[in-house]
Amino acid sequence: MVAAIHGGRHAAPTFAGDTIYAWSEVLECESLPGRADIGALRLRTVATKDRSCSNFPGQEGGSQLDPSIVLDIDWSVLMPRRI
Repeated sequence: MVAAIHGGRHAAPTFAGDTIYAWSEVLECESLPGRADIGALRLRTVATKDRSCSNFPGQEGGSQLDPSIVLDIDWSVLMPRRI
């Protein structure tokens, strides 16, 4: 379940025929007070147009955004925990 969208950007348009690739990284794992059954994961997802994400575009840093990136989003989800 999506719990929050902290920020992000739609960096470029996409069109019919484009192939979208994406990668995600876990930024943070959190316990929720009073809840042993679920936890929260803060994620960053980067999607590219017509470029494989095998080299994780967007991690290079700097102010220049890779031109193939169409979405870069920071969000949190709730996940069941093992008990």
